[in-house]
Amino acid sequence: MTPEKWRVVGLIQLATLAVSVGEALLAKGMKQTNQSSPELFAQLRAMLNPAVISGTLLMAAYFILYMLALKHADLSFVLPFTAISYLLGAVLAKYFLHETVTPSRWIGALIITLGVVVVGFGEGGGGASK
Repeated sequence: MTPEKWRVVGLIQLATLAVSVGEALLAKGMKQTNQSSPELFAQLRAMLNPAVISGTLLMAAYFILYMLALKHADLSFVLPFTAISYLLGAVLAKYFLHETVTPSRWIGALIITLGVVVVGFGEGGGGASK
């Protein structure tokens, strides 16, 4: 792989980490608020939760990093690398959020990840754009 492709892979890895951790923080923050009230004040309080704010910022960072990766590489190259977020999300759900992740969810996340990788690299494509 060329140095340009390695830079894109690094961007994608950072983006994938940011979105996975961001989603976990967002879930944690929303569970911390535990508000079922539709009142505006309750919704605003949920949005001001530090975990919600942190998660939202990390998800915004994901979009910026993802856009930079797409600027330098084809979608068919970038997208398969982001599939690891399914597995990382399951790991964070189990160990950070202490959720029950059933064997079928583990298998499903693995199948999705492998399927996207096969699609992305199956035809030998996936080069960086010029």
